[in-house]
Amino acid sequence: MFTVLKIALRWIMDWLYFVSLICFAGATVGVVTHFLFAVCFVDSPDFGYYASLGFLHGLKYGSVWAGGVAIVLCVIRAHNEYIQNKTRRAS
Repeated sequence: MFTVLKIALRWIMDWLYFVSLICFAGATVGVVTHFLFAVCFVDSPDFGYYASLGFLHGLKYGSVWAGGVAIVLCVIRAHNEYIQNKTRRAS
C-alpha cells in the first residue's frame, strides 16, 4: 500500500514540476516578446506595462498547454523507465 502511494505521489510531483516549468517558460517568452514588440513598434513604451501584459499573456497561453504536455512527458518518462527495467530483468 505504501509503495503504491509513494509511486503515485512521485508521478503527481513530476506532473506538477512539468506544469510549473511550462508555465514559467510561457511567462518568460511572453515578457520577452511583448518587450521586444514594444521597443520595435511603440514610440514611447511603458516597459512595466508591456512586461506585465506579456507575463499575463504568456502565463495564460502556457497554462492552456501545460497540463496536457505534462501528462505526455510523464507517459514518455514512464515508458522509458519501463523499457529500462525490462531490459535489466532480461539480462
